[in-house]
Amino acid sequence: MAENGANGRFVYEFGDFVVDPKDKTVLLAGRNLQLPPKEFDTLLLLIEHNGSVVTKSEMMSALWGETFVEEGNLPTYISRLRKVINLDGERVIETVPKLGYRFIAELRKTKLADGVTAFADTSPAVENPPARKHRNLRWILGIAALEIISVAAVLYFQHGAKTGPAAGSIAVLPMRSMSPDDTTRSLALGLTDAVISKIGTVHGLIVRPTSAVARFADSEEDSLQIGKRLNVDMVLEASLQQSDGRWRINARLLRTATGEQVWAEKYDEADASLFDVEDKLAAKIANTLAFELTVAETRRLARKGTGNPEAYEKYLRGRYYQRQNTPEGLARSLELYQQAIVLDPNFADAYAGIADADLIKYNFGISPPSEVISGARRSVKRALDLSPDLSDAYTSLAMIQFLADHDWASAESSLQKAISLNPNNTDAYHRYGYFLANIGQFDQALEKFAMARRVDPLSPIVQTGIGLTYLYARKFPEAIDQLQRVSADNPDFSMPAWFLATSYECSGDPEKAFDTSLKAMEIEGSKDLASRLRIEKEKNGVRSADELWLKELLKAEKEGKESPINIAWLYATLGDKENALTWLVKANSDGDPTIAQIKFISKYDFLRDDPRFQELVGKLGF
Repeated sequence: MAENGANGRFVYEFGDFVVDPKDKTVLLAGRNLQLPPKEFDTLLLLIEHNGSVVTKSEMMSALWGETFVEEGNLPTYISRLRKVINLDGERVIETVPKLGYRFIAELRKTKLADGVTAFADTSPAVENPPARKHRNLRWILGIAALEIISVAAVLYFQHGAKTGPAAGSIAVLPMRSMSPDDTTRSLALGLTDAVISKIGTVHGLIVRPTSAVARFADSEEDSLQIGKRLNVDMVLEASLQQSDGRWRINARLLRTATGEQVWAEKYDEADASLFDVEDKLAAKIANTLAFELTVAETRRLARKGTGNPEAYEKYLRGRYYQRQNTPEGLARSLELYQQAIVLDPNFADAYAGIADADLIKYNFGISPPSEVISGARRSVKRALDLSPDLSDAYTSLAMIQFLADHDWASAESSLQKAISLNPNNTDAYHRYGYFLANIGQFDQALEKFAMARRVDPLSPIVQTGIGLTYLYARKFPEAIDQLQRVSADNPDFSMPAWFLATSYECSGDPEKAFDTSLKAMEIEGSKDLASRLRIEKEKNGVRSADELWLKELLKAEKEGKESPINIAWLYATLGDKENALTWLVKANSDGDPTIAQIKFISKYDFLRDDPRFQELVGKLGF
């Protein structure tokens, strides 16, 4: 690098930038941009050859000498400099194809008086200085945005993410509500979910989904402890408080391994600006962890689903209740989404929320397909008509195509689209794995579940999907081992217990199968029935207890409280061929979303030679 001559120190000036070669500083309107050393050296080299092409080989030699460095590092530095150094949006570093780069700004070399530095409050004397441009509001806002981006870039590229697991991974912890009311609490978690969804669209970032962080909403654990449990490089913690018609939000980003505070922000927003906070947080996180954003990613980060703050608040609260995955929570979420649409009939995200909440009700057996599928179709179509790049809408569309239409090709295409739009869409990976398992592609299913687990390593539903795939593939020891661990880690989650019971039964252990089924039953709240069945088993054996259980299910089915597939299941357990077939046909006629299991579960093997069973399997369409 060139040095100051005997005639005193000097600085380079262009626009409102001041570059001091001695102090290695770059000032913008008096503010230090704090470029990393190698980026400063790159900029100074180009400035010193202003107007001339500096070849790549010349730059490599000047910047790194004899040290071997990949040439690909050079475009990275240039790209980062361009984001920080520009004049009113115009590039001052020009690429000369196949040669190198050229600095093309109107440059001034200014001597400094003895003892004066570039940090002085008074501007250095300049012969015939050009008139300063008027610093209007837009210019000031541009400076503020530039400062945020440049500081974030410096923090990341100076320090990197070299320590701790999964560099570039982040967990946005549930915002803590500082107000006691349920509305603020649901809004805080809804806003958390929205920020996660937005930054999840950035390729290169691993973002823990809401399902992974929601369990820590009321945790007393330290944020860094949670970050380590979630195996992420960084955690964002924030608090939300409403006071005097304004939202006050404090947020900070921490490096998990060291506890270092990367940055901290305070927002004091009017109610009408609440949804702007999501944009600010998402953009700041994305720029800190993945500075190189594509045009499409930048557009998605800047996208606002609605300009109506009240509609947005309803939507955020709807997301909170939907994530509860309970009949009550889903019903409340649908109410809030509908209210959001009344306030803004063109709110695509709210339509997508309605579709997915309805489809979850269908998939969990809360509502029959006749009540939800047609409405879900309309909602998905409306969402995609309004916003064709909504990842969640494609995930919902895939559920309709696979579970209701039995159209695997279309469902796979929708899932691939969902993932391309949001590479952190755990639901898309999980559903992809589940659907692959249900068409017998077990190895591919496990690959998709592994991708889902990479995004959400603690997800019980993903871990259960892996166990179910082993069960379908008749790898019973692996299924039992996997499902035992999931059940032990998630004692309040009944699904792995049910599949574990089936794994025991299919492996020839009816005693363990029955006892595990009772545990699943108790988790779901049917403790009285479980107690009666346990007594019956002790008195008269497992078969007698299964017969009593079947009577209870038949009674519940008449009251509309039980599904035919579960009755067929018990008839198959008892070896009753005719009744098992009868109830399987009814389950298929009712559009049961789990009917594909009959192709793989070994307890149905005694039916496979029957033409009626073969016809039923053929109707599944995949």
